[in-house]
Amino acid sequence: MTREPDVHGRLPGVGGVDLYWQCWLPTGEPTGVLLISHGIGEHSGRYDPVVGTLLPDGWAIYGLDHRGHGRSGGTRVHVRRYDDLLQDFETFRRDVAARHPGLPLFLLGHSLGGQIALAYALRHQDRLSGLALSAPALVSDTVPARLVPVLALVARALPTLRPVGIDDSAISSDPAVVADYRADPLVHHGKPTLSLGAAIYAQMDSLPPRAVELRLPLLIQHGTEDRLTDPSGTRRLDEASGSPDTTVQWYDGLWHEIFHEPGRDAPLGDLRRWLAEHRDGGR
Repeated sequence: MTREPDVHGRLPGVGGVDLYWQCWLPTGEPTGVLLISHGIGEHSGRYDPVVGTLLPDGWAIYGLDHRGHGRSGGTRVHVRRYDDLLQDFETFRRDVAARHPGLPLFLLGHSLGGQIALAYALRHQDRLSGLALSAPALVSDTVPARLVPVLALVARALPTLRPVGIDDSAISSDPAVVADYRADPLVHHGKPTLSLGAAIYAQMDSLPPRAVELRLPLLIQHGTEDRLTDPSGTRRLDEASGSPDTTVQWYDGLWHEIFHEPGRDAPLGDLRRWLAEHRDGGR
C-alpha cells in the first residue's frame, strides 16, 4: 500500500541523475522533520505504516528514491560509486532543511537504507538531530570479508553484471505484504548489479568499526527472525557505537520488514516514542 504524498519533486543527483522525492505533511505546522532512506530494490512510497503513525505527532516526513530506484533516474539498482548515494542524500537533506528552517531533523534508514543512513550520519552528524535504523545491512553471511577486495576487482571489470538476487519471500511473514511487494511496479524485481553489491559489502567491512565516532542519539530496531540482514550486524553496531545515547530494541519472531509485520505495532510505537522524546527533549 502506498499513500499519496502531499508534495513531491525532483532534484539533480551526482552526474545529473534525476532524483525523485516525496513528502507527507501534518495537518498543522510541523514540529520536526523525518527523512527516510529506503532499502534495496524498493522505494520511498512503501513506508505508509511509518507515515500514518507519525503524522499525528506533527512530523513532516520526506522520502528520497535512491538513484536507480522507484521514480528516480539511473540504471536500475546500480551505482558507480557508493559515495554517489551519500552525495545524493546530502543534496536531498539540504533541500528539505531549507523548507523547514530551525526544525529538528531526524533520519530513519531501513536495510540497505540503514547502511546508507549510518554512512551519511558518520559524515554529517552535525546536520542531524538523531538516527534511527531498522534492520541495517551491516553483516553478510554470503561473502566473507577476505573476499570483498576480490569482489571489488571483478565489479570493476563487470560492473553491470547481475549475478545474485534478493529472496523477496523473506521480507515479511505476512503473505499479503509479499504479494503487494511483488505486484508493485515501482519495486525492482530483478537482481542488483555487481557494482552495487561490491559497494555494499565494502561498507559492511568498514562501517561498524567507525561507529565509535557516533555522538548522535541512535535507535536500532531489528526482528530476531530476519533472514535478509543478519541481526549480528546490529549487535556489532551496538557494541561499537560511541553514542552516549544508544537504544537497541529487539522484536521476537519478527522478520525483515518490521514495519510491515503482523506485529508492527510494537516497533512503530517504539519508534514514535523515541522520536518524540528526542525531538521534544532537544527543544
